Amino acid sequence: MGAVQMCGKALKPNCVADPVKAAPKKEAKAAKPAKQEAAAPAKPAKDNVASLPPSPFVVYDFKTFYVNHEDKKGAAVDEWYKMLDWDGWAFWRFEYEKFGKEGTVLYQTDNLLTGLLSRAEHTTKYTFARMAVLGEEPSLDITSVWLCRGHEIPDGLAKEHPQFEYMKSRRLDPRNNKADDTLVREYFGAVEGDTIEGRPVATLRWHK
Repeated sequence: MGAVQMCGKALKPNCVADPVKAAPKKEAKAAKPAKQEAAAPAKPAKDNVASLPPSPFVVYDFKTFYVNHEDKKGAAVDEWYKMLDWDGWAFWRFEYEKFGKEGTVLYQTDNLLTGLLSRAEHTTKYTFARMAVLGEEPSLDITSVWLCRGHEIPDGLAKEHPQFEYMKSRRLDPRNNKADDTLVREYFGAVEGDTIEGRPVATLRWHK
């Protein structure tokens, strides 16, 4: 090999270090959404009777008084007008609009009247009425006079009664209109065999 010359300065070893394994990145946790306040359940909208202010007229007590009164066409109605809260109640005349052959046979018309009344039972807390079948076969009509809470037809009838859309309605003013006063007295005071609106009474039913 001949003469070997030593290096003047020792070289540092050039070692290749093992690459440091990078720690796996942790997946960033999804930020939790801010807690939302639980939405308050929507309150059901009150119907037009439930939203009325209180009335001093207690219809249940009055029904008991009236139905047991001997003079339903006279003194009982006079007392009714004195007791009634006229700002919180109103009288109405309703007449069922017949379809096809309805109103030609009495027992069928009576069954129709019974159905109309049964579908209105949920309104007895704020209504009072007398319903009638007037006329003779084959020309019978279902008519009535009602006392209802408020000055509009109650939603319990107008919106919840499945046959009420077939009712013609007119608000009465018996204190100031003699004809309307006569209607109230005739309907609430009549017995079968009497006449109402000039027509024979075939059937009478209370809604109370």
